[in-house]
Amino acid sequence: MARVLAYMAHPDDAEILVGGILLRLKSVGWEVGIATMTAGDCGSDSLSREEISRTRLAEAEAAAGFLGGRYACTGLNDVEVMFNAENVRRVVELMRTFAPDVVITHSPVDYMVDHEEASRLVRASAFAVAMPLYQSGSPAPAPPAPSTPALYYADAVEGVDHFGGRITPEWYVDISDVMDAKRTMLSCHRSQRQWLQSHHGIDEYLNRMASWAEATGRECGALYAEGLRQHLGHGYPHEPVLQASLKPYLRSKF
Repeated sequence: MARVLAYMAHPDDAEILVGGILLRLKSVGWEVGIATMTAGDCGSDSLSREEISRTRLAEAEAAAGFLGGRYACTGLNDVEVMFNAENVRRVVELMRTFAPDVVITHSPVDYMVDHEEASRLVRASAFAVAMPLYQSGSPAPAPPAPSTPALYYADAVEGVDHFGGRITPEWYVDISDVMDAKRTMLSCHRSQRQWLQSHHGIDEYLNRMASWAEATGRECGALYAEGLRQHLGHGYPHEPVLQASLKPYLRSKF
């Protein structure tokens, strides 16, 4: 069974950005996992960091459980997701426990540094995960992965770069008939809706996700869609692994 790991910065990022793709892959037989760098420990103005972390970890577990997948957290702090040796070791160790064939992470350019640094950490770790001599330092380390996983990037939040320019996906996945399930997955993150309402003045958590997917769908002739790009640098797999599995749902930009 092929394995895909969506490795993102915070709880709910995977559901917003690639929840439909994960649902598609699960339906065609893939084993699915979600990992985050943090527990969302700064996502509240009324609970302590420990309390909101427990809450958001439980919500992330529930969302992954709805998907029929696994969830794990790297244990970093919000706003402190940084590319450094210690964090690479932690990400490699977690990634090795899942041994994915494919990893999906954030766009290298996104609206916040946590997302961009998570993307860098995942990129470096995907390259190192199969190296026998790279040691994570864990007291009980997982064995090296059998091979380097294929690496894919999700759309940036709202699909734009730092200056508002569109970051165009390489290809699109039609998620129209799994949107209800995607909405249910995201609704597991109840505390995040409360935080966004308080901190950002947004009280349309689920509808905002749907409007982004609808805007992406308009670019490829689908009601709702999500976009991906594959990392094709030297040393990473170039085979179109996800494209082959998702072929019935692939769409091209008009």
